[in-house]
Amino acid sequence: MGPLRQGHESNPRGRLTGMKVRLRNIAVLLTVLAVVPADAPARTTSSPTLGPSRTGAVVRELKFQQARLLVSFVPSDFRLPEQELLDWVLRSARATATFFGRFPVASVRISLEPDGGEYVGDGVAWANPDPRIRLAIGRDIKASTLKGDSTLVHEMTHLGFPDLDDVHLWLHEGIATYVETIARAQAGETTPRAAWAYFAEEMPQGLPERGDHGLYDTPSVDRRYWGGAMFCLVADVEIRRRTANRHGLRTALRAILDAGGTLAQTWEIERVLEVADRAVGVPVLSELFRTWKDKSVAPDLNQLWSHLGVHRGSAGVRLVDTAPLSAIRRGITEPPVRPLLLAEPKLVREATRKP
Repeated sequence: MGPLRQGHESNPRGRLTGMKVRLRNIAVLLTVLAVVPADAPARTTSSPTLGPSRTGAVVRELKFQQARLLVSFVPSDFRLPEQELLDWVLRSARATATFFGRFPVASVRISLEPDGGEYVGDGVAWANPDPRIRLAIGRDIKASTLKGDSTLVHEMTHLGFPDLDDVHLWLHEGIATYVETIARAQAGETTPRAAWAYFAEEMPQGLPERGDHGLYDTPSVDRRYWGGAMFCLVADVEIRRRTANRHGLRTALRAILDAGGTLAQTWEIERVLEVADRAVGVPVLSELFRTWKDKSVAPDLNQLWSHLGVHRGSAGVRLVDTAPLSAIRRGITEPPVRPLLLAEPKLVREATRKP
């Protein structure tokens, strides 16, 4: 199943399978519906202006910051209560906005369509004529599984990056694969330890195999998603190393979004790299791109995990803060100084660090 022009699909070969299995039992402590800044409570309303596309479908309008999330689904298609589905949409929007500093677009239509099983299935995002996301959701999905799934963050991330020539699909998918996990860790929807454990287990899928000629127009799904994510990780670490941890890939992607680089816009790759490098003050992305695009680059992941302080043992992953790049690891997943807060007073997350 190939990507749509001006649209990007999640990996049909199980990009998220490992995460689903490992995160299905992670407890999400906050279970209220609204996920918004304290001064802008979310509202859920029926929208009479959108005609339901299927018999029994409803359209709920969610307000998050300044964005409208128009969520279409048939409540009877799922065992979960409607509130659980809407809560997940808002949490995904909050995680995406935590990474980008704001939600990437002013309005998006999100269609939740039933699928067999107990997991989130394929997703696709596109922006022509307007931003839209379509997701397949298992009819029997459990609340804990849904809350631990990052597929919607992946698709929302696509909305915040410009459309590129199809030969650079690896960069689009790599960014979304990397950001979906980092954003949820920054938003407190998963722990840094779980995020790094997931990367340590899954990222080797992106290493080149015999006959590889780089990421440029790669036919390999694993290289496209996980090779692209590996590129993002190496870039993030190197940007932070050269800037004393002041900037990272997040700074670069925010600058691209602030320059108008959404999925509705088509950019040349040179413009993407120029805006990104200028924002962080070092030409890391341009340097890495020149090599990774058409050469078979295989980073020593074991050494990278060791330097970051991601220690894998028989008892699982533990994070070691004495490792040489441990401060960079913490910088990548740390929450913002002023987190986006939940509306429920007793569950509001207070900032734990001073500005």
